[in-house]
Amino acid sequence: MSTAFGLLAFAAYVVAIIGAAAGVTWVVVRLTPSRKSDSSARS
Repeated sequence: MSTAFGLLAFAAYVVAIIGAAAGVTWVVVRLTPSRKSDSSARS
């Protein structure tokens, strides 16, 4: 039974790390000003 709890804890840890990375990335994208460039405006 402790193996199942260990796997669940590991899965929660992985989800938390990925969520934190996504959150930090979202904050950085929101706070940094976008660059006005002709090449990026084509898409």
